[in-house]
Amino acid sequence: MTTAAIIRMRAGEGADIPLKGVEIASYLVLLVLAGAAWLLASPLAAVSALIGGFVVILSFQWLKRDSLRLAADPSRGAKIKFMFKCLGRLVLLGLLFYFLVRYQRLHIPGFLVGLATVQLGITLTTIIRAKRLLA
Repeated sequence: MTTAAIIRMRAGEGADIPLKGVEIASYLVLLVLAGAAWLLASPLAAVSALIGGFVVILSFQWLKRDSLRLAADPSRGAKIKFMFKCLGRLVLLGLLFYFLVRYQRLHIPGFLVGLATVQLGITLTTIIRAKRLLA
């Protein structure tokens, strides 16, 4: 992959996966889910969904940044560095989730709904893109 292609991907032009669209869809899904949690469950469930959503969106953005760097420099050293960063991110997220659930008063189902926002954002972006391609 050339440097120009990576720059286009960062800008969201011509990318096979519209990463900017995934981020926007994830934020929209998070707002809808938090609003639904507020109305259907409780304010605590909505705040828990927001916390879970922001954590997973931040993790997604961190992974996107590291993946673009790896695409720009696919050398063996960069691959090893990428793998260690991924492992570190997983450990950090595991510790963060442990402390959030263990020591904070969270609504666990709301928190889990928030963690699904990026997955739902990817699904929504894929459906929208498929409709455009098939229309």
